[in-house]
Amino acid sequence: MLDAMDYVYEVYLEKSFSAAAKKLFVSQPALSASVKKVEKSLGITIFDRSTNPISLTQAGRVCIESIEQMRALQHNMINQLNDLSDMKSGNVIVSGENFISSFILPNIIIKFLNTYSGINVELVESHSHDLKNQLLEEKVDILVAHDFDPELFVSYPLSDETLLLSVPTDYEINQSFTHCRLSDEDIRSRRYLDKSCPTVDLKDFSAQEFLVLKKGNDMHTRTLQLCENAGFTPKVRIYPDQLLTAYNMSRAGLGITIVTDNLLLSERGTTTCAFYKISGENTRRKLCIGYKKKRYPSRAMEAFVECARDVYKVK
Repeated sequence: MLDAMDYVYEVYLEKSFSAAAKKLFVSQPALSASVKKVEKSLGITIFDRSTNPISLTQAGRVCIESIEQMRALQHNMINQLNDLSDMKSGNVIVSGENFISSFILPNIIIKFLNTYSGINVELVESHSHDLKNQLLEEKVDILVAHDFDPELFVSYPLSDETLLLSVPTDYEINQSFTHCRLSDEDIRSRRYLDKSCPTVDLKDFSAQEFLVLKKGNDMHTRTLQLCENAGFTPKVRIYPDQLLTAYNMSRAGLGITIVTDNLLLSERGTTTCAFYKISGENTRRKLCIGYKKKRYPSRAMEAFVECARDVYKVK
């Protein structure tokens, strides 16, 4: 049975009574009545219902901060009690974007479970921005992603990623860059890491239609920044939700997109795209594993991080 404060917190997260009611599987009138009952018992108004979306009153902000502190204390207590079991029981909630969950996390999870069979691993998938918010709210314990803010998170690098341009093979523009095209062997051997490897300038592809991930994805920001650095705003045909979706759409001929070498090394399939090394800066990013600062990192969390670093041979 959910506590009334859980109802209040869900309304705060969703900024909507109707959205929170759907997520909690209760009727909106029942949810509204529960929140009003809390407000009456505390003698305050938590939500300003005149704004759209609804917002917190000053008293509401104090209430939410207290709820978060209580949740953090409860979560830390459970982790510390689990630690007393000497890693024979416990739980760790791991998160990542779709591609990371599909191709990066499985090897880490299997190593962890083979070593700590008594620990339950729960997986959460979403966008990088959403997952970092969930990490801050302690809804998840660990995140594998890019660009952790050192002020908010403790993170450890796992590997470097290189961004490459994917162009459907039947696009006429490929004929102008045959000398720059990366072969399958170039991808496998990571030839694109050599300084001598020829590059393409994104501005030469400015007339083409792009596939750019939706806002909230790390690759959305990076793609727009790379295009801006090249002096143009991309003509976007579709905004896919996931990197793997954008790649498969590019393979189907729907447009050009920017992918990572980790994706190409993990999921090649039938080659129906030409790949190019991109000139300029900001074509590399770090894949990291991290958790929220100023929280109790359970032994299970620390062990999961250690397994990830072992898989990637990071000291």
